[in-house]
Amino acid sequence: MPIKHHPSQEIRDFLSLYLLEQASSDAFPPGNLGVEVVRRSNGDLQPAEEDVRAVQVSCWASGWLSCAHPFSTQPAALSSEGRLELRRRLDAERGTRAGGETREQAADRVVSLLSPPDRQEVLDVGTGDGFLAKKLAAAGFHVLGIDVDAAAIARAVAECAGDDRLRFEVEDIHALADARRHWARIVTSYLLHECKEPVNTLRAICSCLEPGGRLACMDFAPNCAAYLARAGRSLFHPFRALAQGDWRELAPQLGLTQMEFVDFGYVSVVLARKQLAGDEHAEATQVRGRTSS
Repeated sequence: MPIKHHPSQEIRDFLSLYLLEQASSDAFPPGNLGVEVVRRSNGDLQPAEEDVRAVQVSCWASGWLSCAHPFSTQPAALSSEGRLELRRRLDAERGTRAGGETREQAADRVVSLLSPPDRQEVLDVGTGDGFLAKKLAAAGFHVLGIDVDAAAIARAVAECAGDDRLRFEVEDIHALADARRHWARIVTSYLLHECKEPVNTLRAICSCLEPGGRLACMDFAPNCAAYLARAGRSLFHPFRALAQGDWRELAPQLGLTQMEFVDFGYVSVVLARKQLAGDEHAEATQVRGRTSS
């Protein structure tokens, strides 16, 4: 089933931009906001009703929409103030996108956020052609990269021949979870937004993480910058990625604690630790957030 996002500011920011954009061109009924984003995204984005209603009320109360009430099903155009707000938001998001880090820089950032390398193997889930795995190996890590795409693994093996710090296998993380395989450090790069059931994939990843082990997930941040950056491919595709509200809600179920979010441009890195035996009552949803400059 597609993920139904838990309430979060990232989703509200996007919904606000979407509502203003639609009202600027289509005289869009604000009451249709929730239904329309689900329809346009083919179900990839299913925002919480709390977020939808908050955005409808906020845009109406700010005087940006010309309609009788925030849930009107009659077409509403933007006011002059609404057009100024839309321009301000678009300029801000374009600036964020322009200042966002490249794939290369984002991968370097993930490597820098991990603890120093040792002889323990890092599991790179959804490794693809081994892009992040090669970055980790260059920093001194030993890496096992897995992917269900045999062609991608073949390319990774060919490109990394002779590097004994790298191994690649055609493997499914769910099979490794069923086999009760475990690693002290697991990384993923642009994986969850490609999954039809990202939460189930994340559950399998976390079940392969040793108690006390570290997890680093890099993916699109489901926010306005991600929407703008990926609009040419698929309008809502990044929203299969998990928002911060989703991570906070899921953390206790996954046994994750000491969560930290590092956002830059349209990319977000989530760092977390798997709970040790006996610390089930610790603050599983302890969260620290910071934004890259």
